[in-house]
Amino acid sequence: MELRQYAAYGFLGGVVGAVAVVLCSFVLHYSGIGPRLGADSAVTLASPDIYKPLFWGGLWGIPFGMMMRRLGEGLYLYGFIYFLAPVAALFLIFAPLQGMGFFALNKGASFTLYLVLVNMPFGIVTAAAAKWVSAERRYETRLSAAHQT
Repeated sequence: MELRQYAAYGFLGGVVGAVAVVLCSFVLHYSGIGPRLGADSAVTLASPDIYKPLFWGGLWGIPFGMMMRRLGEGLYLYGFIYFLAPVAALFLIFAPLQGMGFFALNKGASFTLYLVLVNMPFGIVTAAAAKWVSAERRYETRLSAAHQT
């Protein structure tokens, strides 16, 4: 497979991973954990607010997808650890730009914990979705090759 195919698998996996983050936001909010940790509300599902996490999830999925072919057996472990890359960008770039300070500590250490918890599903779900899409594609290729002979 070509590198661009893996990038596409990663993008799609990243979008699915971002959906998992949005769902995790709802679960944490409505279970009462989010408000206790300083989160005011869950992610808004209204347009255009919902597009931002999906877009960024897809972009963060591209480098993951490009590394997929080299990972082999360690794909899910790498996916679990991979969520730290977007979280590091959140803590070191995006939170300070929004006035929350580094690691969002202006809102308190509990809010920092909330941000880690809400983003934790991203990597593993991205890995699972990207692997599923790439495996499905390989199955279709094998199936069409078998019918041609």
